[in-house]
Amino acid sequence: MSTSNYTILIHYSEIALKKNNRSYFEKIFINNIQKHLKNLPFSKIKLSAARVFVNDINSDRWEDYANRLNNVMGLKNATLMIEVHTNLESIKLAAIEIIKEKEFINFRVTTKRHHKQLDFNSQDTNFLIGKCIQEQTNKPVKLKNPNLNIIIELLKDKSYIGFEKIMGYSGLPAHCQEKAVSLISSGIDSPVASFEMIKRGVNLSYIHFHSFPAVNQQSIDNVKKILNVLMKYQLNSTLFLVPLLEIQQKIMQTIPDKYWVIFFRRYMVKIANDIANKIGAVALVTGDSIGQVASQTLSNIRAIQEISELPIIRPLAGSNKEDIINRAKAIGTYNISIEPYEDCCSFFVPPHPETKAKLNQVQSIQNSLEINEIYIETMNKIEKIKFEYLGG
Repeated sequence: MSTSNYTILIHYSEIALKKNNRSYFEKIFINNIQKHLKNLPFSKIKLSAARVFVNDINSDRWEDYANRLNNVMGLKNATLMIEVHTNLESIKLAAIEIIKEKEFINFRVTTKRHHKQLDFNSQDTNFLIGKCIQEQTNKPVKLKNPNLNIIIELLKDKSYIGFEKIMGYSGLPAHCQEKAVSLISSGIDSPVASFEMIKRGVNLSYIHFHSFPAVNQQSIDNVKKILNVLMKYQLNSTLFLVPLLEIQQKIMQTIPDKYWVIFFRRYMVKIANDIANKIGAVALVTGDSIGQVASQTLSNIRAIQEISELPIIRPLAGSNKEDIINRAKAIGTYNISIEPYEDCCSFFVPPHPETKAKLNQVQSIQNSLEINEIYIETMNKIEKIKFEYLGG
């Protein structure tokens, strides 16, 4: 390929709205980009005119850069560009170089002028470069859905021209917000809920509840695989593995079976609160979708949440299953989530679970449960595992 100076031009998303705090978010965003591009060649990453530039990249490896950058939270889009001096002749020569490398049927030129003091504007640039490409190729201009869109950004001293663009997930940079704890299973919903919070910059840790050895440990293995996928977006985190079986057995021995799942989940929330307080997290996250299963009716959600001191965030509360599945496929967790496993709650679901729990009855049952000793033993058996994005 040519010896031209290839650069990746990155536009961020909501960071632009942060006003006085923007530099804080920009710093985290650039640091995350650097981690994502680990082991790929570039000279430096710099910020200029509300744009991020990854300089001196290997254009032959654009797919590798694109795959990594697609996972950077806060990224609106990234484009492979040739950097040139801000004059029309340099831009024209770069355009000629680009079309030599590309087969296309029709095209358009899309120019944005950031520096308004230039003696030529976006329309001038579109016309000149469009005319040049037509003369070189005899290909027609097509403004709507063109086969090739030549993208030009005009800055004060340097300008950029390219056509390879990827779209990101937008949102906020990973780890720019406070800590929360996600109650994650190896099913479809909770990994998607976790992703939605990562996209908001929340610094997530994870808790997985299991009933091993009453059930096999496939759910544990699947959750570890899921977290290896989610680390592409979050970069690092911690998983707490909680053995819930003894608490479940005590509940099943003591209370009516229709309340079993409600109390399983109440104690999950209670344990999650204790872990969150130890690590400085200020909220819990679950994959609840209203009405999807018996424990997710509004009455049962209220009965489960009542034991929590911390707010419980439910990013998927209003989502339907098809939307959740589509998101799981897009982020790469779906194929793991549909692998066979035995869930710590569904394995013990009674034939007729309560769907409209009355809070006063739940509180009365809670007062009759003598579970403190088992609870303390459970907390002492929690296993802690670190996860980190290694690049690639």
